Amino acid sequence: MSEIRLDTERLLLRPAGIGYVDDYVALSEDPEVTRFVTALDRRGAEERLAANEREWHERGHGMFALLDRRDGRFLGRAGLRYWPQFDETEIGWVLRRDAWGWGYASEAAGAILGWGFELVPAPYFTAMIDPDNERSIRVARRLGLSPLRRDVLAGVPVVVYAVAREDWAGS
Repeated sequence: MSEIRLDTERLLLRPAGIGYVDDYVALSEDPEVTRFVTALDRRGAEERLAANEREWHERGHGMFALLDRRDGRFLGRAGLRYWPQFDETEIGWVLRRDAWGWGYASEAAGAILGWGFELVPAPYFTAMIDPDNERSIRVARRLGLSPLRRDVLAGVPVVVYAVAREDWAGS
């Protein structure tokens, strides 16, 4: 698996591989956390993490496990995911409920976007967000993403937010 390591003031970001299966399952056990994302049982988490390992290998990016820098506790996941049906790369994030409201999603996603614009030759990154997910919409706006279009992802209507390379504030 990739040796990529991103560190922020409060977070350690490490490529999420099969070793995080228990953390992924625990993340899915809170119905508030999975209100806007698919809940994963053990098999689903294993499949998702195996796919993530392939994306890291094939594309050089994927989902990171977000770890608290102080004690190594798993806080959630965030990273880049390529969607072939849109020919776009998405920045996404999901955090444990006890990690909400502390700015971790913005901190992680900001670091990942900066790293992503250095790594991926994409003209922009997207965030596909359920129109009722106010928390994620606030994070996207804080990062400089704005609505691009409405679309459907895995049968779910989403608003696609985007930030263009030339508009990325972190550059």
